[in-house]
Amino acid sequence: MNSGRLLVVEDDKVVAVSLRMFLENLNFQVEVAANGTEAWELIQSRNYEIILSDINLPGLHGKEILKLIKQHGIDVELILFTGYGSVSDAVECIKRGAYDYFTKPIENERLSFSIRHALERRALRAENKGLRSELDKSNSNHVYFRSKAMELLVQKARIAAETEATVLITGDSGTGKTLLAKFIHGCSKKAGQPFVEVSCGALSEGLLESELFGHRKGSFTGADKDKKGRFEAARDGTVFLDDINSASTGLQAKLLKVIEEKTFERVGDTKPMSTAARVVAATNRDLRELSKIGSFREDLFHRLNVVSLAIPKLNERKEDVPILVQRFLHKFSRKHKRNIKNFDEWVLPALCHYNWPGNVRELENVMERAVIFCRDAEIRLSDLPEEISGLGKRLNLQTPKMNLSEAMQKFEHHLISQSLDLNKGNRDKTARDLGISRATLFNKLKKWSLASGRENGEPKELSESHEGMD
Repeated sequence: MNSGRLLVVEDDKVVAVSLRMFLENLNFQVEVAANGTEAWELIQSRNYEIILSDINLPGLHGKEILKLIKQHGIDVELILFTGYGSVSDAVECIKRGAYDYFTKPIENERLSFSIRHALERRALRAENKGLRSELDKSNSNHVYFRSKAMELLVQKARIAAETEATVLITGDSGTGKTLLAKFIHGCSKKAGQPFVEVSCGALSEGLLESELFGHRKGSFTGADKDKKGRFEAARDGTVFLDDINSASTGLQAKLLKVIEEKTFERVGDTKPMSTAARVVAATNRDLRELSKIGSFREDLFHRLNVVSLAIPKLNERKEDVPILVQRFLHKFSRKHKRNIKNFDEWVLPALCHYNWPGNVRELENVMERAVIFCRDAEIRLSDLPEEISGLGKRLNLQTPKMNLSEAMQKFEHHLISQSLDLNKGNRDKTARDLGISRATLFNKLKKWSLASGRENGEPKELSESHEGMD
C-alpha cells in the first residue's frame, strides 16, 4: 500500500495505539488526536489523506468533525467508527459524506480494504481535477489576440513558462496582467499545482504578511488558531503577487528571502518553512524608477525582473478589439442565458474607434452591460454606453450615403482604374481582362474623364501610338 498521511482521532489510548501500530506497518505516516477539538485544529493546519475518527469523543464528536470538513471544503476521506452503532446511524453518516463506517472491534483486513479504496477514490478525484484544469487552461486562461505586439508577447510568455524563473508583468490597469500570469502557470510544468493570487495593494502590511506566510496561534490579537499562508498553500505551484509595488519595504525584504532562499517563517514562529512555489509579480508602476527614489528595493526589483513582460494598452493594439468583443459576447451570452449572435452595423466600428482608457477590463464590462441590456438577437448602439454609442452615430453621419446604382458605379470606376494600372494603360488588354469591348471601355473612360490624364492619383491613359505597339 502506498504511504500517506493519516489522522487517528480516538480518546481510548489502547485503541489509538493499536490503530497507529497497524497503520504504520502499512507504511502510513500516522498522527493521533485524543479529542475532537484537537483533531479539528490539526485538520485545519495540515494535509491528511484519510481521517479515522471515533464518533463519541470529548469536545467535538465525530459527526461534528464531518460537518466542519464538508462546510470548509477540505479534501479528505473520513472513516468513522463507534462502539455501539446501528444501521440507521451508518446510513446517516454515509449520506453526510463519510467514506465508511465501522463498529468496534475493527477488523484489520476490512479496514485495510476500506483505506485502499478511499485512496483510490482520492486519486481518481485528483485526476478528474487535473482534466478540468486542462480544460480551464484551454478556455478561461487562453489569451485572445490578433496584433503582432501580443503575438510577440505571448511567444515570450510561453518561453518563460518552460523555466522556473521569476517573471515581472508590467502594464496599465485592466490590460490583463492576471490573465497573462495564469497563462504562464497553465503552460508550465506547474500547471497541475495551485495558482495562488495575492493582491498586495488590498491589505495592510500586517495582514499581508500573515496572508503570504501564515501565522501561529496567539502571534497577534485575533490569531486564535494556526493559519497557512499563500506560499504554503501554493505548494509547488505559482504565487502571483499583483500590485507588488504596494508591498512595504519590510515585507519586500521577506519576499526577497523567499525568492533567493526558498524559505520563510510564519508570523510568530521561528521555524523556517520551505517552498518550491514560483513567483510571478505584476505592477502598473515603473519599479526601476521607484527603486531610484527608495520606494522599492533595488535588489528585489532585479530578482523579480529576470523575465520582463510588458502588456501594451488596448488602444495601442486596436486590431485585438474585434476578437475580444466576440469572445466576451460568447462568454456573457452564456452567463446571462441570452441568444445573441451578432452586432448592428455601427457597433463594431464604434468599439474599434473608442480609445479604451480602462483597457481590456473596460471592454469586458461594456460587453457584459450590452448583453444585459440587449433585447433582441443583436447588439445595437443603444445597448452601449453613451460615449461609445455617440461615437458610432458620428461615424455613421460622416460616411457618404449612396444608393445601389451609385455604389455599382463607384465599384466599376475602381475596377477599371485598377485594371488600367496593372496593364500599364493598355486599353486592349484592359478591355479583354474586363470582358468588355474596346468601345465600351473608351466610353466609360470618357465619361469619367480618365482619358485626359491622371488627376488626384487616378490612372493616366497612354497615347495611341503606345497602344499601336501591341
